Amino acid sequence: MAMDQLQRHRVQRNAKTVFRVSMTMVVLIVIMMLSYSCINTDNQLLKEAKEIDFIQYTVPEDSAKVVVFETTFGTIKAVLFEDKAPNFCKYFEKLVNDGYYNDTYFFNIEDEQNAYAFGGAKAADGADTDDTDKEMLEPEKTYDLWPFRGALCTYGREKGVFNKRNTTGSRLLFVNSIDFTDDVVSELKDLDADEDLVDYFIDRGGVPNFAQQFTIFAQVYEGIDVIEKIASAEVDENNKPTSEIKIISAKMSTYGENKAENEQEAFPESFKQEDTDPQSSQAE
Repeated sequence: MAMDQLQRHRVQRNAKTVFRVSMTMVVLIVIMMLSYSCINTDNQLLKEAKEIDFIQYTVPEDSAKVVVFETTFGTIKAVLFEDKAPNFCKYFEKLVNDGYYNDTYFFNIEDEQNAYAFGGAKAADGADTDDTDKEMLEPEKTYDLWPFRGALCTYGREKGVFNKRNTTGSRLLFVNSIDFTDDVVSELKDLDADEDLVDYFIDRGGVPNFAQQFTIFAQVYEGIDVIEKIASAEVDENNKPTSEIKIISAKMSTYGENKAENEQEAFPESFKQEDTDPQSSQAE
């Protein structure tokens, strides 16, 4: 009897090990595909967007929801766009309030251009654990949100056969920026795209080829330098940070309680509108 129990225990343990390794491989494969698309996808979607409201660079209402991350490298503050990604924002806010992101890991960093970093995983390698929230939501996309530097996206799994799309999940994608070389800038400027959209990518950074691929649900307005540090961290051959980088804690707040120290720098769209307002000019 004891031998039978021991054998069953070994089988169960081996099965868990195989499953964990399998899930880790799935995560790595998806990330490798993402890394390829980051550099090689065309910018057709940028050409389709017209009359964009650049809400990522517009001063939020005081009541706007904000998430505050304390990380190994410092504080990150981001405003949520509940009207543009209502389903995910509701899901995300519940996870934050439940303490889900406390003591989670940044588990993969794109090291060719330091363009982005994945965070919010329960395991250091990004694999699912018994504590991982595995709910998957349908993507929410809008031409008013773009993968500029500091955009927060949801990272799920590809779903569908003929209508493939990236579902949303509990892991997070922190967007940093590709290198805007002369060739990249020239390519963007040659597009028949919204001029302000192109200028924001060139001036502020980001990953244009992520456009409309993921649900963008928030924009960092303080802690951009923290994202840059995380995205520049040393990684091993599997793009895993060689030293632990964690989300120590995450909490919900409002913009009124966490205003940007320099609103003109964080939200240039609001001040640009003021500068170009004819009535404002006449008043002066």
